[in-house]
Amino acid sequence: MFRTPFPRSGLTEMPRKIYKLFISYDEAGAELRQHVAEQFQYSSDCVWQASFRSLTAADLPPGDGVVWVYPVFMQSGVTVTETLPELLRALYAGSGQHPELVFKPVWGAGCGGVGFRAAALQKELEGEASLLVVAHGVTGREAAPEPAQFLQQLKFRLPEGTDMALAYFGAFPSVEKVLPGLKGQKVVVLPFLIGKGKHMREDMPSPELAARHGKTVKNPASVRCVLFASGTGILENGHGRVCRERF
Repeated sequence: MFRTPFPRSGLTEMPRKIYKLFISYDEAGAELRQHVAEQFQYSSDCVWQASFRSLTAADLPPGDGVVWVYPVFMQSGVTVTETLPELLRALYAGSGQHPELVFKPVWGAGCGGVGFRAAALQKELEGEASLLVVAHGVTGREAAPEPAQFLQQLKFRLPEGTDMALAYFGAFPSVEKVLPGLKGQKVVVLPFLIGKGKHMREDMPSPELAARHGKTVKNPASVRCVLFASGTGILENGHGRVCRERF
């Protein structure tokens, strides 16, 4: 029921069990979490799925082996790097277990699929439009590297000179700060988010905000095929293949 490394010659210990635990922040990311888990599951794997917001000991795999933790998050912020490891260790310790926890990179760290998104964006960016990538901000802490890395990957794949910038919700630089400095009159907004949560519903740059700076914004709902709003836009349009390089 589980995959183990092939034992080296002379080893007398039995290989330890390996469990895979896929964790999204909440159930808004459940569809993508399920999709990612299916992509990384082999027939002999023991796979668990859970949400960070409602995580309990009952959601965890057994503590008698090694637990590979796959954070289905866009960024490696404090939740992934500090809060989640502490919570997992505490939940296991509560039942007297202390498994080895191996944390994989966050889902948003992968570059797989950037080429597809860049190709789809080129049509949207015709006519000297600008691109604005928006991501979660981390107040009082250094920004996680994944949004800037994603923007850099896009620069390599979009035509030279494409005007683009990165802004954050609730952190610096904010959308309000970045938007006026974009060169294009039309601004295509690309959310670096998972799911259609509060930011997608309430915090996206509004037509009114853009108009105050002499610009128009492309409604994200109309460019779902190029959204990085993780799975939602991509999965809805049949482009949900997840590259194994992501983890």
